[in-house]
Amino acid sequence: MNRRDALSRVALLMGGTLSAPTLMAFGGEAHVSQAMSADFSFNAAQRALVAEVAEHIIPRTTTPGAKEAGVGAFIELMLKDCYKAQEQQNFLDGLADLDERATKTHSKKFLETSPAEQVALLKMVEKETIELMRTANVQQVKVGDNVDKEVISSKKMKGTPFWRLAKELTLFGYFTSEQGATKALDYVPIPGRYDGCIPLKPGQKAYAL
Repeated sequence: MNRRDALSRVALLMGGTLSAPTLMAFGGEAHVSQAMSADFSFNAAQRALVAEVAEHIIPRTTTPGAKEAGVGAFIELMLKDCYKAQEQQNFLDGLADLDERATKTHSKKFLETSPAEQVALLKMVEKETIELMRTANVQQVKVGDNVDKEVISSKKMKGTPFWRLAKELTLFGYFTSEQGATKALDYVPIPGRYDGCIPLKPGQKAYAL
């Protein structure tokens, strides 16, 4: 699967649009003028938290989940190498916010709460993120658009919010991993002739590109 195919697939899963920083990170845009923190990294606790959040986004069912696909390490690498310092900080702040919410609600850190409690907290974050992006009038972009800079027409937010980054990077990491491409999708290692339109049978997986 090449990068453009991955972009198209994940954009479809995200409703056809992506945040500008993610489109730039995966679209090969130049980052010469982008301020990035070269020493960005997660500590052990943050790595465990990121892995758990990714697993809630893509849990293990009859196919491997995000943890087995190594999505946590992928997210850390992408944030370090391809995202601006603002998005890096937003992500770190988002992780800290999860622990703060869990402590306030359950008197425990996020990873010490039950799976059901974790899901409830993440749903709360998602709801607030959707509302924030709506009121901030964030213009998301479609794959193929020419993006020169992040498009935000409001001062209500700086950079892309944590939850949006977490979902986009989890989907990218999973569906471009060996586990995601070969187990969650219908992988054909040696494809035959090209057929532009093949009807899918009920319950059939989408094909890996």
